[in-house]
Amino acid sequence: MEVNDVEALAEISNNDNVYRFIPPFLYKKSKKVLETAIKNLGKRDFEKKKLIIAGVYLKDNPNKLVGLAEMFDYKKRENKITIGYRVNEGYWNKRIATNTLKLMVDYLVDEIGITTLNAFVMPENVYSSKILLNNGFVKEDYTIKEKNWGGQEIVSVDVYTFRKM
Repeated sequence: MEVNDVEALAEISNNDNVYRFIPPFLYKKSKKVLETAIKNLGKRDFEKKKLIIAGVYLKDNPNKLVGLAEMFDYKKRENKITIGYRVNEGYWNKRIATNTLKLMVDYLVDEIGITTLNAFVMPENVYSSKILLNNGFVKEDYTIKEKNWGGQEIVSVDVYTFRKM
């Protein structure tokens, strides 16, 4: 992402529907804070191997930021990482999340060699659940507790796992 993406990122971060089922990362932040976040995500955090938050752009309009692909919480010993995505509401139901997830899986598994990917989903988020299942993830038989997802203090989230065979 580049600093000129701040308007599009603000559109995503200020949409309550986008954040209905996810943690508040970048939620309702000022444009100044978002600008700083873009700089840090693209340089400092990436270089420290802390996380990768990549912009998602349209193929036919490569300057239009429409979402985020998130890769974080890498556990080297377990060769495992957590992934997530968020898409501007105006671009829902256009297979953008599906394509983003497929690209993340291909990159992390085939190019980087990570063997286990996790994703956490609120049970009410049926669309994300379907996307994960359709891309080779398996819903685990347990949930975990998370704080401050979807504006709720404590919430149980379903765990989905992709394992390289």
